[in-house]
Amino acid sequence: MRIIVAADAFAKTIDGVMTSQLLADGVQTAAPLAEVDVWAFPPAGRTLHALQRALGGEFQETPVVDAFWQPTRLTYLVVGEGSQRTAYVETDWLFPGLNEGTADEVYNATSFGLGEALLHLMIAGMPHIVLIIGKRMICDGGIGMLQALGAVIGDDQGQDVGSGRNPLLVMQGIDASRPALLLRKVDLTIMTDNYFTYTGKQGFVGLLAAHHHFTAAQQRELNRQLAAAQQLLADTCHIPIRDVPGSGAGGGIGGALLAVGARQPVDFAPWLGEQVGFMPVLAQADLVITAAPVLTPVMGLMSGVVPLARVAQAHQVPIVLALQPDHTPDPGLSELFADIYLTRVTGLMGSERSGVWRRGLKVAGSELVTRFEQRRQMAEK
Repeated sequence: MRIIVAADAFAKTIDGVMTSQLLADGVQTAAPLAEVDVWAFPPAGRTLHALQRALGGEFQETPVVDAFWQPTRLTYLVVGEGSQRTAYVETDWLFPGLNEGTADEVYNATSFGLGEALLHLMIAGMPHIVLIIGKRMICDGGIGMLQALGAVIGDDQGQDVGSGRNPLLVMQGIDASRPALLLRKVDLTIMTDNYFTYTGKQGFVGLLAAHHHFTAAQQRELNRQLAAAQQLLADTCHIPIRDVPGSGAGGGIGGALLAVGARQPVDFAPWLGEQVGFMPVLAQADLVITAAPVLTPVMGLMSGVVPLARVAQAHQVPIVLALQPDHTPDPGLSELFADIYLTRVTGLMGSERSGVWRRGLKVAGSELVTRFEQRRQMAEK
């Protein structure tokens, strides 16, 4: 039996690499003759390093402002020569993580620096740009990015908003003709596994607000302004983004680019799997084991395990899942997984102590492969 173990971070002190290895230790204990391949999702902001190991290329930098309007330098990866040169840009490198900035700081954060980086690449004549939109999200609906690309944002007095603030919160009008013209001159590919929409029930605001502890008033205002921005973009650019999966990726980065003429996002996980050599291994696997702290319909839109499950399903490889206690997958996601979920393991799960987590994940790996093998043997009888 060939088993792939590929997991997401499972606790503050247990990253994806450690989670995968701990599960694999348990798998090997229960199935000593199995061939176990250990993989892990790249942590936020480190995807380009995984790509460089697979594709080569060199890292370059450009000065931009960060999400909080402070000067910084954005690192991107350039691969290829001449007309085949491609720049890979990762949004997670620039956008704030869970513990970066207060609620008010994140609420007023901007994607302006991302627009600066894209503009730099366009002016430099980069023929191909791949924008990888990760898990982290911004609060300005991508309007700051469009602003850096030349869009003019007007306030309620008809005045140019200018930079230095979250333009979404005061936007009453937009002229996005310049970003639209720029996009016609470059081959831009958007890649993401984030299926959030710009607004609505599948929108990104609820999760973003929960992550950064926004007040109820802030959440309502953000929803209101995003709905207004969505309509303004549709009215001026004539490309509707309402309810388009992926338009909420990165906190609206996907939608803002779609509104000015970008192509539909491409699923990132299958492409990355091909680049790093994962897909040939998957094609020969009998089982994939993964883990996630929580898996609900909302989290499923951004969790690393769901794209992995989709890829495994496409190759008809069963996949099973270890979860924190009391977080069973929603029926809408269940079809992606074999009917084996492990939410409690001998009472060890749920602790913040890393030693307990280590023991629990090893037990989880052992239990999951044992249950899967029992299920398969019963089906063969």
